[in-house]
Amino acid sequence: MILSLPSIEAPKNIFLVLFVGTATIRQVKTKSLMVWNPWDWMFLAVITSAFLSTIFAGLAPGDEWKGFRALLTFVSIGWLISRSKYSSKQLGWIFWLTILSALPPLCWGLVQYLVLHTKSSLELHSVGHVNHSAIYLTMIFGAIFGLLLSFLKGSNTIKKSSLIFLTLIFYVALLVGGSRAAVGIAIILAILFLFIFVSSLRLKLIFISFLTLLTLPTFFLSSGVIERQLQLQSTNQTLNGRAEIWHTTIEAARLYPLFGIGIDNRAVVTEDIIKKSVESRHEIFNKDYYDFHFKHSHSFYLTNIAERGILGFIVTLCFILMWLQSLNKSYSQAKLDNQSAYLWMGSMSAWLATFGIGFVNTTFHHEHGILACLFLGLHLSYLNTHRIKLKKDLVKQKRNCP
Repeated sequence: MILSLPSIEAPKNIFLVLFVGTATIRQVKTKSLMVWNPWDWMFLAVITSAFLSTIFAGLAPGDEWKGFRALLTFVSIGWLISRSKYSSKQLGWIFWLTILSALPPLCWGLVQYLVLHTKSSLELHSVGHVNHSAIYLTMIFGAIFGLLLSFLKGSNTIKKSSLIFLTLIFYVALLVGGSRAAVGIAIILAILFLFIFVSSLRLKLIFISFLTLLTLPTFFLSSGVIERQLQLQSTNQTLNGRAEIWHTTIEAARLYPLFGIGIDNRAVVTEDIIKKSVESRHEIFNKDYYDFHFKHSHSFYLTNIAERGILGFIVTLCFILMWLQSLNKSYSQAKLDNQSAYLWMGSMSAWLATFGIGFVNTTFHHEHGILACLFLGLHLSYLNTHRIKLKKDLVKQKRNCP
């Protein structure tokens, strides 16, 4: 599943279904379903609210059931991984494989974009659109940078060199991709991790200087992030047409405020629907104020309000805050050992990429949604296993006490 996630569409879907099926059966056989923690209720709440938004979808029939199946799949993956009692070695292998699996489609994407010119932008084969690929690569960059910082001390030269090389590749790929939000979040992640996990001021300055040197050339490249931003500002299009898209989505959210229009039904919102909604309030409909060419909202938050309604949006906010609380509570533990550190940084990368880039793009969707839930699940699995181990150690200590 992990190897095919960013690369091959059909095997990916087959392995996803097989993983969810076998992991669920394993939970039933081991009677693990009898023991629940707060995160289990949170995952269930997300799925239940999505189901309600689907059966009460305001713009049915549309793509609501297709959207629900996609959400059910990637949320279930995070849920099942979080409940799996993986060993430290297994968690490490899964984390490494997740990162390395992005290399083949990235190399091919670079060839298609820079050599063959069969693509107009950098895209990972199975992830697709440049913005979606950028979101995926941002999480991978944060994860590999986390590995680099975790093994900066006590590792051999080959391992350090390999990690530096991979970090360099994924950061340069983000610069080539040209997503302003993705590059911005990647820089924030790098600086955040440096100040949290690196004590040496000298090392901090070396890393920051290196990132600066890598980023500076984009000022002089016609396809660079900075050049793109300057072009948009010169035409008064800083948001690149997103304002009109957001106006359409906000108006769509007014239609069915409680349960929303249905997951993935933003694509079926037409000019006639919006016009009727505006005129029903005795207001003048201005076509130029809206955009009906794009079929998604270019905003994670507006997508949730429109497609899943107030109920779904409240549950989503709880999910975001609970994830952040989990990262905050485990922060001190993350500084104790290498694995705890890189799993924490992987989860933080997924959180910040999803909900940071989510202000200006549709995140937590399809492949990057799966990747986000995978990193979350791995970190929660580690925390759960570590918590169980601590409880067992405490029981042993009590038994050994006279």
